Amino acid sequence: MTAQHAPARPHSRLGLYLPFGALALAIVIHAAYWVIMSGQIHTAAEAWIEDKVEAGYAIDYSTMKVRGYPFRFTIHLSEAEVSAPATDGGWRISMDAAAASAQFYNLDHWIVTLGQNAILDTRIDGERSQYALVSEKARLSLITRKGVTSQIGAEINALSIEALSGPEPMIGAVERFAMNGRMAETGEFISGFEVEGMRFHDSQLDNPLQSAFGDTVTLVQLDSVLTEFDTLSLAGDPLAWSRAGGRLVIRQTRLDWGPAALTGSGEITLDREIRPAGRLSVVVSDPESLISALEDARLVYDEQGAALRLAAMMAPRRDEGIALPFLLQDGGLFLGPARIGEVGALD
Repeated sequence: MTAQHAPARPHSRLGLYLPFGALALAIVIHAAYWVIMSGQIHTAAEAWIEDKVEAGYAIDYSTMKVRGYPFRFTIHLSEAEVSAPATDGGWRISMDAAAASAQFYNLDHWIVTLGQNAILDTRIDGERSQYALVSEKARLSLITRKGVTSQIGAEINALSIEALSGPEPMIGAVERFAMNGRMAETGEFISGFEVEGMRFHDSQLDNPLQSAFGDTVTLVQLDSVLTEFDTLSLAGDPLAWSRAGGRLVIRQTRLDWGPAALTGSGEITLDREIRPAGRLSVVVSDPESLISALEDARLVYDEQGAALRLAAMMAPRRDEGIALPFLLQDGGLFLGPARIGEVGALD
């Protein structure tokens, strides 16, 4: 007698549908989260603007929209204009558009993108001035912790500045500007910036200076630590900051401008008349070219140039060049024994 087998049951397709169902559910949940959070972000942005208005600023815009679904939140402002109160400079800047964007999983880090064209209104020596700012890219980075900004950054590429009214700007164009800053746990503010291809406006440099050094600074770098930052930010008084022991510690700086190829480090503070005061150790790669340029630019007289050459001959040697002291003292700027300029009090 032959045994008969029961017919096999068809395989359940539930296991096939479950992943797709889970994915669909995740998409629905994420969409609901994005819609809810976009509304809260829109409300928070309006509240932030109201706080600034109460502080004396004026912020106007045509439209505000939150976009970026599904991976980010982006606040778009069109035809934005910001005006500062007189106590903060009284400037006004207007641009065709601005945006702030954050990833949906990290709302503590925002990237602010500014429009390529902007108009800046300000006052220089009591005269109303207006400048057109055009850039290829202008971005800010803001990182907050517990509602307090802990780290900032900025990058601007291919910036040009043109006077529409008022005096010509000191700087006419910058190829690249980048900076960053963060608060250390010790209360110090650590910052750095780099400027490439900074071109002075033709009318703002003396002819001897321009002939000796050129109209374009190839590179400026600064890596620094600002101590007693809380005192400066809370009091807003540079003299109180200085009395509290505040210093700008320059860990490394560099200047490449024609015959001036310098690196250095040191400390700067303020004297009783709120003038920068301090000392840096500067390494000069080609002292003879620099001294000749200082003489051609009429920043030093022949006697000072001779004294500077003697100091360079006796100065310590480094791999990158010779080391000379750079002093800020009693309103004067000194490179070695030569006074090369003046610096006034901070406003």
